[in-house]
Amino acid sequence: MSDLKLLTDRLIENKKAGVQDKIKKAEAENVKMQSESDDKLAEEKAKQVTLIDSRLARQFEQDKHTLQINKRDQILSEKQKVLRAAFNEAEKQMNQWTDSEFQQFLLLVLQQHKNSESIELVLGQNSVDKVSTDWINNTAKKVANIESSTEVISKKNGFILKKNGIQYNYLFDELIKDIKGQLVSSVSKKLFD
Repeated sequence: MSDLKLLTDRLIENKKAGVQDKIKKAEAENVKMQSESDDKLAEEKAKQVTLIDSRLARQFEQDKHTLQINKRDQILSEKQKVLRAAFNEAEKQMNQWTDSEFQQFLLLVLQQHKNSESIELVLGQNSVDKVSTDWINNTAKKVANIESSTEVISKKNGFILKKNGIQYNYLFDELIKDIKGQLVSSVSKKLFD
């Protein structure tokens, strides 16, 4: 019986040792799995942080770019307002020319057409009082062969010259509009640089 007890004790010891080995292996496997899981979590966390950082950096750059565009647009809008006001003021001053200033301008224009056979002068409604028939006959005709038209351009300042079927537009609002395109860059430089 003692052999049986000894054999049983050995079997129990062997089983205990086997169970202990399995427990140790399971614990080691568990530690390994926990370590791998921790590594994967740390790696995923690092990826997420990098993604968040890159998204935030992209969003920051987009916001910065948007602010720069908005600032540029606002400055451009203000510059355009100033330019519009400057050209409007120029037209306003032309509209307020005295008879003498208007006549001088008309004579300068007529000198450019002095070799023409016949020129018809069509005045704007707001400029009719600036030149008289006497002035045209005594002064303007000395510069160019000009005849005053009975036609009047409604609600306009300035005049149109007609010669050989061609109209030369010297209405003040049209002059300002035409010259605006040519002068915007130089006026901008003078005003804003």
